[in-house]
Amino acid sequence: MLTPWDAGRWLLLATLWSLQYIFMRLAVPVFGTGIVAEGRAVFAALFLVPWVAFVMKDTIGLRAHWKDHLAVSLVNNVLPFVCFAFAATALPASYLAVVNGMVPLWSAVIAAPVLKEPLGARRVAGFALGVAGVALIVRLGPVALDLRTMLAAVSAMVGAALWGWAGVVIRQRTGRVPPISLATGSVLFCAVLLSPAWVGTPAVATWTAPSLVGLVALGVLVSGIAYLPFFTLVRDIGPTRTLTVGLAVPVLGILWGWLLLDETVTLGMLAGAALVLAALVLVMRK
Repeated sequence: MLTPWDAGRWLLLATLWSLQYIFMRLAVPVFGTGIVAEGRAVFAALFLVPWVAFVMKDTIGLRAHWKDHLAVSLVNNVLPFVCFAFAATALPASYLAVVNGMVPLWSAVIAAPVLKEPLGARRVAGFALGVAGVALIVRLGPVALDLRTMLAAVSAMVGAALWGWAGVVIRQRTGRVPPISLATGSVLFCAVLLSPAWVGTPAVATWTAPSLVGLVALGVLVSGIAYLPFFTLVRDIGPTRTLTVGLAVPVLGILWGWLLLDETVTLGMLAGAALVLAALVLVMRK
């Protein structure tokens, strides 16, 4: 079972990550895919760099461990940031949160052969139940599927697969690079790699207060503060158990979408959320 310290970090991570799709839906219509992905990395770095330097009094180790930082950046930042920002152009926040429920499944599938983590019958059943819940939410949700929403859904699912893979990549590298230093280096690399996106920055006159708040919060909260529990949990309890937050995110995401964006919630979506909660219980137990 998780210790209280692990459980507290897990709950903080689940809450922050479930809010990211609210922030995306606020920011993407104004700033577009590229700026949202890039801005997320920049504002995360503005939080994490001072944290490492002045709170932890540590170094990032960009020169000594640049390969580790780059590998994590590509699968945990650059590619999934772009995938989910694009998906947010067509899908509501609750749908994006639902697709996030695929992250722990991908993590378990990849970690089993790479990290030699046993799945176990209970975890397999839990993942299957979680996938069923996610599918039920998508199938019975209020948004009709057309080409645009289908492309967005595929993009989001690719992003979820990348995040599942990222958990394994991070676990492989936290032994030689301190976890928060690794998190900081990865977002710095991401900010550099996505920097050409600034060419498409919309005119300041088109910016709105909610969109700017969403962009800053996406970086500082979701990819800054949230990385403190995420990278340390991957080190302490492994990527599979850490990424079970992906099963809680759909439930919380539906709640935030309803409360904050007035998104429609159907009985089918609530039934799917109940299955996801049941799956979460199965997967979190050893």
